[in-house]
Amino acid sequence: MRIIGMLVVVAMATASSLVAQERPVDEVVFTAALAEVRHHLQGAPPASPLHKWDGRDLPAEAIVVAQRTIDGAPNTFRSFVDEHFGTVIANELAESHGEKGPAPRAIEQKTAAGFTVLPVQEFESGRFDYDWSRLNQKYPLVRYVVRLSWPVVDSVGTYAAVRYELIGRDQPSTASAERPWQHASFAKFEKQSDGSWKRGAAVIGALWN
Repeated sequence: MRIIGMLVVVAMATASSLVAQERPVDEVVFTAALAEVRHHLQGAPPASPLHKWDGRDLPAEAIVVAQRTIDGAPNTFRSFVDEHFGTVIANELAESHGEKGPAPRAIEQKTAAGFTVLPVQEFESGRFDYDWSRLNQKYPLVRYVVRLSWPVVDSVGTYAAVRYELIGRDQPSTASAERPWQHASFAKFEKQSDGSWKRGAAVIGALWN
């Protein structure tokens, strides 16, 4: 009986330890979103900075991830969740997103998908641009900054949405617009049977919409 009692105590302690170590769902989703940064770049119009004509001479340090996540609530978020989630989930995500979007947080990772995470917020110049002359004084090789929002997750913890932004210093050679390379996208994430999160549908559009 004593042995059985000891085994029960050990089992309870182990279960308590596992619960304590379990990460919040939004943190797990965000880790998955950071791992998808390179995939996001490869889908960027009009051509990716990793495209052979725009990216073949870029050093690894040319693309960085902003250390602080972004807030904001673009008008297109609602249409995205309505199109790619069911009505109930879409309503939950829209309510969670709110009028201002997820509050900014600091990214604790040093790298994301092979790109360095840097504290570039001090160089922000308006909502969708950077003071590139000042930024390049400190980080001479940087030409693109990737920014992410914190995920919004449904109440069950099965679906989530993340916003990406790409802010470019230069106009790509393949672009006809006068603006530098700036665009945004929403991405759908879905929890898998093994507990991981997989990136699903994504919509890419102009940053200023």
